[in-house]
Amino acid sequence: MTPRSTLLFCVALLGNASMPAFAATPVSVTANTAIAKNMDSYLQTTFKPDLPGAAVLVLRDGQPVFKKAYGKASLELNVAMQADAVFHVASVSKQFTGAALLKLAEQGKLDIHAPLSQYLPDTPPAWAAITLSHLASHTSGIPNLYGLPAMRAHFREDLTPAQLFAIAKDLPLLATPGSQFHYATINYTLLAMVINKAAGKSYEAYVDEQFIQPLGLKHTVFSIGNALVPGLVTPYAAGPSTVDFMSHHLGYGGGSYYSNTSDIATWTLALQGGKMLSPASLALMNTPYQLNDGKQVRYGYGLRPHTLNQAGYIQSNGDIPGFHSETVYLPKARVFVALLHNGEGVARTGLQGMVKRLALIATGQVYRAPQAIALDTAMLQAYVGLYQNGGETGKITLEKGKLYAAFSANSPALPISALSATEFFYDDNPDFRLRFVLREGKAVSAHWVEMDALNDEQDAVLARVEAFSQAK
Repeated sequence: MTPRSTLLFCVALLGNASMPAFAATPVSVTANTAIAKNMDSYLQTTFKPDLPGAAVLVLRDGQPVFKKAYGKASLELNVAMQADAVFHVASVSKQFTGAALLKLAEQGKLDIHAPLSQYLPDTPPAWAAITLSHLASHTSGIPNLYGLPAMRAHFREDLTPAQLFAIAKDLPLLATPGSQFHYATINYTLLAMVINKAAGKSYEAYVDEQFIQPLGLKHTVFSIGNALVPGLVTPYAAGPSTVDFMSHHLGYGGGSYYSNTSDIATWTLALQGGKMLSPASLALMNTPYQLNDGKQVRYGYGLRPHTLNQAGYIQSNGDIPGFHSETVYLPKARVFVALLHNGEGVARTGLQGMVKRLALIATGQVYRAPQAIALDTAMLQAYVGLYQNGGETGKITLEKGKLYAAFSANSPALPISALSATEFFYDDNPDFRLRFVLREGKAVSAHWVEMDALNDEQDAVLARVEAFSQAK
């Protein structure tokens, strides 16, 4: 699941039909190429040998151009990371739920435009207009349970889908269904419950039958239960330290799988190659969802369609404590990138930027960094302080002439640089911006913005905006 959309710093393209769908990703890597050296040099600056690490895979035309592991899989046991290590991929596995929903629709077992109440009769009257499509696109208006302070006391509990449903239906909707995008993993838990009913078997059994077994995804394992998972790495909190336990039951349907880079690559090539779904169904996964007023949101059915240097790319990410996953697929260039990380030392914004940078390197494109401007210390002091947005508190500090921003309780302080007196970018990912309102030379509010295009301002779309007011 990805509660990052509550500010733990998280947000029709067809693939190449000639790509192999059922062959496992090769393990050989093109050696001593300029591309591989460039990628390795870039990644070594972030992932250190004695800290939680990462597994990275880059494919072009279905073949690996780079595959390498960094850091440790286990600090306590001093075990090095392996390139095919297994991680909890959290919301990256929403793809399976979206695809399962569309597969059942193709089989005539459900209607994605039907109201949820047709499949779950206990829905409250306020949910009458919510359809399966609204759930799949996060436009149902149902709040994100994991951003609610009251839910934190339940993070260790193995709550069933029915219990999560009971909690959600007592909450007021944030918006009329179909009118706004509000990311909430509970949407996908409800979809998994619908899949259970429509398929006549458990959600996980249907996903296994339709996708995991046919593709031979031997390292993709349902994460709810007590099964031993070969190759599974240890997750770490910042420090590094041991991570706080969070029950995997909370992500049922919205983040239910362990996997590795090779399995995710095999799945992506099969899905985008048209081997898993019909062209119409695949287009729903890959196309921005259209709201009631005609505007689009950068989310399909379990995938996030964006643009990168004026070309389409499809992104997926997953975040739970100690596990962070980022993937990118560029249909036109036929490039796939996956980066899986078992720590909190690298900010979520940084991983997104890293995967995009690797994709650009793989296509031979040049990364064009934004040009920062210098502001004097007196001006920088104007942004320092606490910023509040509901239950979230952000903080900006000034250290040795540099501003650092932390906009959630669990986020590290990240360096930011000025584009202007009112707009700053995060050094590790310029797609993430802070836009300030100044009054009498002092910042009074900040908008935390995720851009939709990297270094492509004329086509940039605000993928997400969060407003913070300066605390008195």
